[in-house]
Amino acid sequence: MTRATGDKRQQILAAATEIFATRGFYQAKIADIAAAAGVGKGTVYEYFRSKKDLFQQLLLHLFNAHLDHLLKVVQEPDLAGFLERLFRESLSYFQAHQEIARILLSDHPPIDAATQRLLFAAKQEKLQRMAAYLKAAAERGEMRPVSPWMAANLIVGFIAALGHQLFFDSDMDFDPAAIASEAAAMILQGIGG
Repeated sequence: MTRATGDKRQQILAAATEIFATRGFYQAKIADIAAAAGVGKGTVYEYFRSKKDLFQQLLLHLFNAHLDHLLKVVQEPDLAGFLERLFRESLSYFQAHQEIARILLSDHPPIDAATQRLLFAAKQEKLQRMAAYLKAAAERGEMRPVSPWMAANLIVGFIAALGHQLFFDSDMDFDPAAIASEAAAMILQGIGG
């Protein structure tokens, strides 16, 4: 794939993010996505078979981008820094890209079985990487010997819930750094008295 080819595909994905977010899947039109991307309608079909294929590829693109980001975060040398950075950067991303939440929570069509398997595999890889980091943190004595898999699911779910809160209550005073610090402390210290 040449640079120009990769750029056009990225332009289409960026435009699709905006159009799907503002109009929802069913109201979005390929012609509008093409216009927003600055390409012809036929060019969209050179990269994607249909609107549904474009939407599914967009979901995969978003999941893979998040996974790439996680690879950078797991390089944090200590658990407290890892948790705070993970929460802060995830929440900052939700805040800056609220359209992503709209896409993920929109009236999207059923995802075909092949795409569903790819999304599930991406989610499992994210959880495995996080669990591996948490296992190493436990071995370093930074956390109690709890199930790393369960802890990874807890953290991912916590981030998703906070992200959804941001999406549904956009008037909320949302300081990602302050929330990240509090969330990381809550995970590290638990909520017991």
